Amino acid sequence: MFDQSSATILAALIAAFLGSWVGAQVALARFKRERAFEKQLGWYEQMIKAFNYMAERIEIASTFQEDDRTPGEQLVEVWEQVQIAHIQLEATASEAALYASTEAAKNCGRISKVVQEVADQTEAFDLGRHAEVRSKLDLVDELPPKLRRATKPLAEEARRHLGIK
Repeated sequence: MFDQSSATILAALIAAFLGSWVGAQVALARFKRERAFEKQLGWYEQMIKAFNYMAERIEIASTFQEDDRTPGEQLVEVWEQVQIAHIQLEATASEAALYASTEAAKNCGRISKVVQEVADQTEAFDLGRHAEVRSKLDLVDELPPKLRRATKPLAEEARRHLGIK
């Protein structure tokens, strides 16, 4: 049988175990919330950067495209940078379902579709190699303002996420 002191020690051990277990559960839940917060915020930052980067790459490539003195190799190189930016944008946009709000995911899907439609009409932004798609430069030139406008609602949502008004 247990005496009074054994029961007290057993009760203390059980209380210590339960206290530790509850503390660990609370810490784990907090860690998960913080990690989710950071991942979500990181996605918003990455998506905004991807939109701006693609807009910038298009503007640079278009500027070189319009200059008759630009060597063909350089045109190929700047349009390859647009292609890389497009791949990055699509990779980040594909994560919207994981990290974005429903509205932000819809907005990313819409702009991604617009960009893809232009890519489809321009041999994946390959204006440096394909003379027949150079006539589509106007379509490409319409993208940077659309991409930059798409950053505004994302930035507003990220600010709300951070608690900034």
